[in-house]
Amino acid sequence: MIHPAPALFHTTERAGVGPAVPLADLTRSWQAARVALRFTADGTAHDPGPRVVGHDDLGTLALLAAQIHPGAPRPPDVDVLEEAARTSPWMLATLDAIATSASLRTAATALTIHHSTLQSRLAQAARVIPWPLSTPDGRLRLHLALTARRLHRNPPT
Repeated sequence: MIHPAPALFHTTERAGVGPAVPLADLTRSWQAARVALRFTADGTAHDPGPRVVGHDDLGTLALLAAQIHPGAPRPPDVDVLEEAARTSPWMLATLDAIATSASLRTAATALTIHHSTLQSRLAQAARVIPWPLSTPDGRLRLHLALTARRLHRNPPT
């Protein structure tokens, strides 16, 4: 899971945060911040996700950035998400909440909807997402697909 960077950053803009390093390693931190920036989102219904991401919080996920770049084929799961997004304006935000929350009740709270409404949305999502969203493996796949979508939307600078 990608957690927002330290609470020191309160911004409406997207930001990638590099690791704290000695001055001599500033270039490495800058490069890491640029990678982290690719994992950010606008935080809207059409681009859900964190606005601020710290490279230190990415762990192994940072490896995906090297694989998803301009000219690389888009993963099929990203196409599935784009198709799902066309079915309903709340779809991506709901899928993001499901992928990043500890439970469906927590996801419903994050979305400020009743948990029965989330169950209804989950049933609708299950009709367009071809893998199970109710299993840990399915939620991991969903999380990776959402992450790959962000990386495609935010090419390296």
